Amino acid sequence: MKKRNNVFTLLMLGLPTLMLILVSFYPLIRSLIMSFTNYNVLRPNQDVSFVGVENYGKFFDDTRSFPSLSFSLIYAFFCVSFSYIIGLGLALLMNAPIKFRAFFRALILLPWAIPTVVATANWLWILNDQVGFVNIVLQEIGLIDSPIMFIANPVMARITCIIVGTWKSYPFMALSLLAGLQSIPDELYESARMDGAGSFRCFWNITLPLLKNVSTVIITMMFIWGFNNFDIIYLLTQGGPLERTYTLPIYTYNIAFYRGQMGYASAVSMITLVILLVFCLVYMKAQKLED
Repeated sequence: MKKRNNVFTLLMLGLPTLMLILVSFYPLIRSLIMSFTNYNVLRPNQDVSFVGVENYGKFFDDTRSFPSLSFSLIYAFFCVSFSYIIGLGLALLMNAPIKFRAFFRALILLPWAIPTVVATANWLWILNDQVGFVNIVLQEIGLIDSPIMFIANPVMARITCIIVGTWKSYPFMALSLLAGLQSIPDELYESARMDGAGSFRCFWNITLPLLKNVSTVIITMMFIWGFNNFDIIYLLTQGGPLERTYTLPIYTYNIAFYRGQMGYASAVSMITLVILLVFCLVYMKAQKLED
């Protein structure tokens, strides 16, 4: 009986492990190997050969690589910053003793729950320069004379991507911070108020320090998700106009599936992975030094 239980346990652990290897580790290793080759899917008759670090060197010579990296960092930074500020404000409101708290908490989840394709399609309609709700309202009340090109203008396209990205991600921040707020004992606030501390002092000296661990985790996760974001930006702009909303994931996608340069695309994906690992290590180290 014991032997049968051991076999069953190994089977239950082995199958998920095997799936993890096949789904995660195999593509990673395969991509790493491919990054050192000249593999091109558009040239099936070409012999695949080892090119060393040539693909990695190409990244530093490509005029599109650093602008893509720059916007990836800009997009991730502003989405995380705005999402955290909005999420913290909503979490503080939802943690207060107000009526219909459960309803408002469910309402906060809506942007996160709506499928990305549906959400971006609605945003494209709302921000349309001809029939979009925003432009029509702004023109009706006299704030603008001509429609704002939210998608066609390079600067506005970047701002639009950040706004939609923030709208899509703030519910995660709000719910995570709300969970952190609910773990803070009320006795700490009562003691502080007895000592004469006001609301701001309580927030600055109690709330923020005790949310530090939660904040570290969600900021790191959100930065990684923002840096790797593909669907929101691609569905809104496809990297345009004038490639001003290219991010490293979109840049990698275009290299792989439009140019067919799988070897070079694999090298760019490996560079992206290294950048994220460095960010995580530096951020975690900084947090430890503060402690």
